[in-house]
Amino acid sequence: MIDISDGIKLFNNDDFFDAHDYFENLWIEAGQKDRLFFQGMVQISVASYHLVHNNLNGAQNQYRKCSDKLKNYLPDYYGVNVKKLLDDADKVKRNIADHFVDNKNLIDKSLIPKIDFKK
Repeated sequence: MIDISDGIKLFNNDDFFDAHDYFENLWIEAGQKDRLFFQGMVQISVASYHLVHNNLNGAQNQYRKCSDKLKNYLPDYYGVNVKKLLDDADKVKRNIADHFVDNKNLIDKSLIPKIDFKK
């Protein structure tokens, strides 16, 4: 099994751009069984990056795409609690308008999913 802890750390430290690159490299090299998982991890990284940069349409679209991929790996895969991750992504999709605070377009980072991971 591939150790994905570095990618998880990048994501959970809000380094979504580098997390995207990390998971993209795994996706490119992945066998058929793992491809959709790593593609979903790329997409949730991109979604979170878009959210931080106020691209709500891009975030919404990528959260939807990652959910379509990652639902195939419930309840957990590679040590990732996929169920919790998808539940958190669904909250973001449903409440995306609530990410703006005080009319300053600041993102409430507490709403961005974190990856529950057990190595």
